[in-house]
Amino acid sequence: MSTKLDNATWEEYINKFEACKDELTVKDFCIENKLSKSQFYYHKRRLDKEKPTTVFHAISLTKQDNVEENITGSKEVKITVGNANITIPVSEATLITSIVKELATRC
Repeated sequence: MSTKLDNATWEEYINKFEACKDELTVKDFCIENKLSKSQFYYHKRRLDKEKPTTVFHAISLTKQDNVEENITGSKEVKITVGNANITIPVSEATLITSIVKELATRC
């Protein structure tokens, strides 16, 4: 790759790869996007170092606010972010975990 990319462009490429890394190898991603594999790894490491460390986000799970029993007796977790309301059965622990992780990365 002959042109020099700025930080924002590298961030876009790395985020794009993260979104499809289960379907594509780094080698294939770099070929598809005309990137050097070594440069990709270099900028990924560099940008990872610049990111702030993970911050713990406490989530209140009081029965009154977030866990309710519906008519059938099953429990649900309600997540409210701005105007968005998400209701998930407590039995879907994997889904709840992935949603909380996604929300934490966007804050």
